[in-house]
Amino acid sequence: MMQKQSIVTAISAAALLFAAPVLSSCSADHTPPVMLYEKTEVTEAMYTYWMSGYKSYFLSLLGGEDTEEFLNTVIQIPNAAGGSDSISVADYLSDRIEEIIENNCISLHLFDAYGLELPASTVSAVNEAVASEIENAGGRKALNQTLSQICLNADSLREMYLCDEKISYVYDYLYGNTTLGTTGAEPISTEQYNDYYEKNYVCVRHIYIRTADKNVLDENGDVQYESDGSVVTAALTEEEAAQKFALCDELMARLDAGEDFITLENEYSEDSGRYTLKNGYIVSRSTPLPDEFVNQAFDMEIGEIARVDASYATHIMLRTELPENGWADANYETMMGNFKELVKSEVYAEKIAPMIEKISVDEDLAKKHDIYNTPISSY
Repeated sequence: MMQKQSIVTAISAAALLFAAPVLSSCSADHTPPVMLYEKTEVTEAMYTYWMSGYKSYFLSLLGGEDTEEFLNTVIQIPNAAGGSDSISVADYLSDRIEEIIENNCISLHLFDAYGLELPASTVSAVNEAVASEIENAGGRKALNQTLSQICLNADSLREMYLCDEKISYVYDYLYGNTTLGTTGAEPISTEQYNDYYEKNYVCVRHIYIRTADKNVLDENGDVQYESDGSVVTAALTEEEAAQKFALCDELMARLDAGEDFITLENEYSEDSGRYTLKNGYIVSRSTPLPDEFVNQAFDMEIGEIARVDASYATHIMLRTELPENGWADANYETMMGNFKELVKSEVYAEKIAPMIEKISVDEDLAKKHDIYNTPISSY
């Protein structure tokens, strides 16, 4: 099946994952606070650092440039009703980054509240990273000159990097770290994973009929491959394409007459994924599959059959029950992607939501470093 992901859903997923602990006010940073929660500050330097970094990241996802023309481009984003809303790139990114910075403010408060400290090995690694940045820039003075565009210098950059490490540390403290073999102070339960799974995923089987191209076979009837490992294909003739569409019409008629979907799927589907994903595809709104497929999957009721004619193929789809604990099935590991991290992020977002409401913001300083006025950076 063709792989494609909506850029908007990619950004939304990224924002959810980034909505985790990040920075607090830094000892080398003497700029005024833009945000304040109790005694924890997001200073002007921190705010600009985040705005520039996340702006750069999200623009790269969109494939756009840091220009007023592109930032004013109107895009469509999905809404809760299943439709879409119009919004400028600038407003959309501003909203997402603002959410992240608010989360960051609370996260550093919690790092201090829990009495956490970074390991000496982490501090050492940060020192080495900053030394590398100084060397790459051609010296401390040159680095400071570059960083001044985002209200930083080499010393405050070090503090930012240290605080970046606090992100992971406070997260691991709460939810554990599989690599380190820790469970965390508030480990995610099976019930929490299943609750997110059932709210955000659907399962569909499909009979996949290619209507635009076909595999090129050698004289032995075997599939041929390009030097990069991709399958050699050729466009269907008009007659061949007509035969494929006629087959789709026939299959729909047979299903309407009551024939078994799985039997027809096994006989006619050209999707080899069915041999591994025996229960069908587990799909979320951000699953990297064609939009036509994902949208139809969520529009269907369990047991419903629908047909989607895309430019490359026809999908005859059947929505089924979600496999029990499908998120834990190794066969779906690639399809589920960063599922567990998304769950952790949502649980964390719910935890800190009441605190975010109490953050005070200096609107004038925030405006000074908004999406239009802040340059992109790679730091």
